[in-house]
Amino acid sequence: MLILGLNEGIDASLVLCQDGRIVFAVQEERLSREKGSIGFPSHAVSYCLKTYGLDVRRLDHICLSNLRNVDGGSRDEMLAYYVRTARSLQDCFRAGDLSGAASRVAGMLPGPIEESLRAWRAARSSARNRAAMERNLANHGLDAIPISRFHHHANHAASAYYGLRKNWEEPHLVMTLDGGGDDACAHVYLAEKGALRLLAATPTGHSLGNIYAAVTHMLGMRPHEHEYKVMGLAPYAEVEQATRWAQTFARYLDLDPVNPLRFRRTIPERTSAILPRLLRDFRLVRFDQIAAGLQCFTEDLIRRWIAATVANTGVRKVLGAGGVFMNVKANQCIAELPGLEYFDVFPSCGDETLPFGAVWQCHLRHGGALADIRFDDLYLGPEAGTDLSEARARYSDVVRFQELDDPDIRTAELLAQGHIVARCTGRMEFGARALGNRSILADPGRPSVVQTINRVIKQRDFWMPFAPAVPGERAGEYVRIPASLPQPRISPYMMHAFDTTERRADLAAAVHPADQTVRAQMVWKDLNPSFHRLIEAFGRLTGRWVVLNTSFNLHGFPIVGGACDAIDVLLKSGLDDLVVDRWWIRKRETRSSTSCSGSKDHGQD
Repeated sequence: MLILGLNEGIDASLVLCQDGRIVFAVQEERLSREKGSIGFPSHAVSYCLKTYGLDVRRLDHICLSNLRNVDGGSRDEMLAYYVRTARSLQDCFRAGDLSGAASRVAGMLPGPIEESLRAWRAARSSARNRAAMERNLANHGLDAIPISRFHHHANHAASAYYGLRKNWEEPHLVMTLDGGGDDACAHVYLAEKGALRLLAATPTGHSLGNIYAAVTHMLGMRPHEHEYKVMGLAPYAEVEQATRWAQTFARYLDLDPVNPLRFRRTIPERTSAILPRLLRDFRLVRFDQIAAGLQCFTEDLIRRWIAATVANTGVRKVLGAGGVFMNVKANQCIAELPGLEYFDVFPSCGDETLPFGAVWQCHLRHGGALADIRFDDLYLGPEAGTDLSEARARYSDVVRFQELDDPDIRTAELLAQGHIVARCTGRMEFGARALGNRSILADPGRPSVVQTINRVIKQRDFWMPFAPAVPGERAGEYVRIPASLPQPRISPYMMHAFDTTERRADLAAAVHPADQTVRAQMVWKDLNPSFHRLIEAFGRLTGRWVVLNTSFNLHGFPIVGGACDAIDVLLKSGLDDLVVDRWWIRKRETRSSTSCSGSKDHGQD
């Protein structure tokens, strides 16, 4: 059975499932080159049909990731929404913004009335968007394929359970938490023997994710995109200030006193309309203290939510999904909860992975076997060299191409000599994290590389830490691993933060300078043998079995896809060294000081 899964909302994406196994997946942004693409994934569908070679006649089902037809919109429209909601009711009337005034009034209605009104408006919007969806499918010749729809949070839950369960026999709790989707922002499921049973649901008006997004906007960053920057900023404030301002956030949202498996706001307006209150309550408060208070509040609330759910059910194996679980510092707190037997989070668990859960649910609904469901790894996208011939034709006058006998060993040598090397090889990893195949690598034992990458290559925010990649079998030398994390394959997708050991000097450039934690990728030989071999070679040369790993992109742009994207970043940045599959690529005006032994120069005219 061949199933195509589509996410047509925020972080649009495509997943192809063959008899329960994910065989191809790609985000729209990697092909459209528009970061965080929203709406129907047209570029991804076109690529899947034309380049990947999907035969429409073989498709059995198409899955959509929401019950309703969502409004595509754009990142700019989303930002405009937050600008509007920052206005008070009085400001809306003064500006003649009747729509904004109506929204403010609706947000202060009693809960059941407000939720009913939102559901009615969403249903109207869904009806308007249905025609657009049908047109998009028809444009790609997909209009005759049967369509299945699944609830937004059921998809999050299914991705975590079917992708990460320890086994099918033992019960697991599956917790989902995000800004909102299909009128909910959080679900709690009991999963057992392949089935998911909903225990509790929190309506969207009580969303923790929307509070985090509103603060992200208030701090001058893009909501639903830059929340990770707020998390990275938080440790710079003093603990006392974090605790103080967390108490202010705690006045907005708490666990439902009647049912602690749900959240309940303690303010009149829904949390997506909280901006005016935030602007009043945090006037003249330092930005790092706001971030720290928000992060402290978030960690405490999620920890209490999961602890209450475990206590109520007696189930101590917990899986997470949904955008809030992208917060690796919160995940660290969860993993350290006493009594938790097993904890994991689906990789890149924002809306981009909704189609994973959708295709697995569709597989089971239409008679597929539970035992056939497989999630092998996230290296599911296009091959790096797909457009190599085009890249050589387009860029040979400005870059040199040298074929390497052993690109992994040569890359390790360059890193050991102090070079910063961009690596674009093999199949592209899916999701928000670069996992070695579309990465910029450096020696983390050289603190100076932080300034070089930030200023010359990526133009990143100064406070943001980098991440280390370490062979999985050596991870315990560098980080402290909670017992609840899955064994033996721990943290292959950068979804957890860790405290560092006394060997933190070996990865100084990849450690958060304020709290000495890391968002580590543990590289396992069976998942990425080439990257594992590279790090091992670097370790033999330096005595440090760890490399700095950051995503291969310019700030504000998506991670590169193939050779053309990679060379484009090389030319627009201060990068000197790029490896695409077996090819070492450098700018023609740059003369490397390192030797070229073991390579053949194909850059001569």
